[in-house]
Amino acid sequence: MTNYLIGLLTGVSVTTFFIGKEWYKYYTKYTIQQKQLDRVLKLNDKIKKLKNLSPSDAPKLNAGI
Repeated sequence: MTNYLIGLLTGVSVTTFFIGKEWYKYYTKYTIQQKQLDRVLKLNDKIKKLKNLSPSDAPKLNAGI
């Protein structure tokens, strides 16, 4: 009976470990993708603002001349 309980506990522990490992991989992947998406959206907003500015409002950009 003791061996059964030890085996059951070990099996549950190993299963929990692997499930937690997969959840952690998913969580980190999702978090990184969310941060990248936020950066792209922020950059897109900046580009839209620059396009909507009139030429007199736009900052003087140096063309490298």
